[in-house]
Parts: sequence; C-alpha cells; structure tokens
Amino acid sequence: MRHVLVVALHDGFYSAATGAGLSNQALLAAVAEHLPDGTDLVVAPVHLDPTSPEHDHTAHQRTLAILDRVPHEVIPLSNGTGGQTRFGDLSAFQHLAKDSARVIKDLKRDYGSGAFVAIDRPFVGLGPHLSDDSLWNIVYLPRSSALHHADVEHTDWESRGLIGWLRAGATIGAISTHMRELLQDQAVPADRILDVPNGLTGAVVPLSAAPPIPPEAENGFLLAFGRAAPYKGFDDLLDALDHLRSRGVPVPHLVLAAVTDDGGPSAYQLHLRRRCSDLAVTLWTRFNRGIPGLLGHPALGGVIVPSRVEPFGRIPLEAFIAGAGPVVATTVGGLTDTVIDGVTGYTAAPRSPIALADAIQRALNADPQTIALMGLEGRQLAADRDYTRTIGALVEHLLDRRPMTC
Repeated sequence: MRHVLVVALHDGFYSAATGAGLSNQALLAAVAEHLPDGTDLVVAPVHLDPTSPEHDHTAHQRTLAILDRVPHEVIPLSNGTGGQTRFGDLSAFQHLAKDSARVIKDLKRDYGSGAFVAIDRPFVGLGPHLSDDSLWNIVYLPRSSALHHADVEHTDWESRGLIGWLRAGATIGAISTHMRELLQDQAVPADRILDVPNGLTGAVVPLSAAPPIPPEAENGFLLAFGRAAPYKGFDDLLDALDHLRSRGVPVPHLVLAAVTDDGGPSAYQLHLRRRCSDLAVTLWTRFNRGIPGLLGHPALGGVIVPSRVEPFGRIPLEAFIAGAGPVVATTVGGLTDTVIDGVTGYTAAPRSPIALADAIQRALNADPQTIALMGLEGRQLAADRDYTRTIGALVEHLLDRRPMTC
C-alpha cells in the first residue's frame, strides 16, 4: 500500500517574500531530500494567481525546481480571494479551512494511510474540520500566533482551531522555545507539542545578488531589514539612532529595508520615509530577495533586529552564516534562542529605544577580537540548528511515527 505525505502551506510556493516563505522553501527542499521510496508527495499551496502583486515568478520557479527532484502532485487551495493574496482576513482563513478539508477528505479516500503537515496561521481553522484517523499522522506547524498582534478576533478563532487540531489527533509543532511556551499558554498539553526548531539550510545569498548600497554607506553602514510592519520595531531603531546622536556617538549610515511585496508603499512605509528624510538613513520599501546578500558586504558594521514581536527571527542566523556582525537584537520571542548577550551578539529590551541605543553603542565599541569570537559562536549555533536535519527528522516522525531526534 502506498503512503502519502501532504504538505499544505500559504507562502513559499508561488512566492517567498517573508521569513515564513523562505523557511517553507527550505522545508520543501528538505522533504524532497528525505522523502522515502514508495511515498507520494502532495503539495497543497494557497493559490496565488500570476496577476497577484504577491506572485513572484522567480520564487515560484525556484520552488518548482526543488520539487522536480521527486515525484509530486500539486493541489492548489482556495482562500476565496481569487488568488490575490496568500494570507487574507478571517473570512479568507474560514474559506481556506473548508477548501483544505475537502482536499484532505479526497486524499484520505485515495490513500489508506499517510501523513499531513499544515504550516502556519491560515490553516489554524482547519483542525475542527478534520476527523481523528489513526492511519494518518497529523502535525500543525504554526510559525506565528494571533497573540503576537493582540488580534482578539483572530485569537478566538485560533483558540478554537487549536482545540480542533488536538481533537483530530494532531500534534502541534513549535518552531522555537518561545512558541512552545506560547502554545502551552493556549492550553496545548506539553506532550502534544513537537519541537521542530526553525533554522537555515546553510546556503547564503551571495553579495553579487545584493542591491548596490548608497554612496553614503561605502565607508561603513548598519543594516536592518524585514517586513514593513510596526511590530518589527523600526521606529524604535530610528529613535535609538536619535539618542545616540544626541550623546555625540558617531553612528554609521543605516540601510533600512522595510519591505513589502504588494502594490505600492504602505501607510507605514510612507511614515518611515518621512522619518528617514531627516536622518542619515537610506530606506528601501520594495522586497528584493538579494537584500540578505548585504550581510556579506565588507563595509557592513553591524546588523540590527529591533523587533517588538518575533516568533522565530531568521535574520541573526543568516548573519551568523554569512559572517556578519556584530548582531544587535531585542529580547523577544525566538530571538532569545539565537542572540545571547555577550556571546553571539548584544541584546536590548523590546520597545525601549534607550536600551536599543545602549546595545548598539556596545556593538560599535566592540573590539575586533570580541566580534570575531561572537562570530565563531554564532556560526556554531547556526550549524547546530541545521534545518535540513530537523525536517528530515520530521519526515521520519510523520511517516514512521519515530520520535523527533534533532
């Protein structure tokens, strides 16, 4: 009897403009590497139409090349937006839950046994639509939570969804220590939580793929990048730079990539643009997959992650692998797993521009030997979190019900 592994995801197939999307592409690559003979692979992505501003042809082709390594079937899922957005509002989540349940029901009819992993918040409402089937091993792997954004409507939906997943016999994956604690706070029993620590595959974006830096940055610059959203803490970073300048601290030019992959500058990006016009800051607003390549730039003097919320936080690991540093990050969420004060970087309390300014000043004053030692510690930490090994263990757990050992 043939088995099937079903992977449902909302980003990383038609696009990869978020940390979740990049992690999902890495997950698919690891699945393709570890898929055993005799197991069919079905990938079920939230559909994005080529007319969507979020659709990225290059990222899509990269994903298809990954999947071409193994026999597979693609079953697009509808979230009711006509393929225009991979995330959407609560109504999109509800529509996606029903369409996903239909697909899983058909697959269960076609396969006597199998495994199913659904990735991230858009699938949280699917659990209540699933029946407990002991022949299928099920994992729900959230990469974030509505609790991170104080979203009451989504929080209630998420709570009901988690209960539904548990009743369907699923285990819930935790991508970081922080996410494990958050799940337990949401009444998920500890023995129903599976540690699936997020990480990188070891590949780095080359400097040759990076956009050119502005002339002001050629003699040294700081770098911060991420999705253009207030929870990323970019306002706190700009305030911190103001504090440093008021102290008379020389601050290198900041390249701030607060980016989106949709139609045009958002209200928040326009707000940042107004603030940056008064500072020694270059602001980029459009997603560019080459931006992490700047982590290999010889003029880079530091990487700053000022997040107010961060379920995992891949940027420090990208910096460690690329040999960039020092890294300055806030002590929120998954960042506490990777940026250890005085060991792999410098830390500051979230939402505190003064604390962030102090940490940046410590980084600017660090001597080359200290920075080099931090780099060694960071590279070792990144190596210990090899994502290919983690997902290989997840595949074995899903298909053979082996304990996770990664």
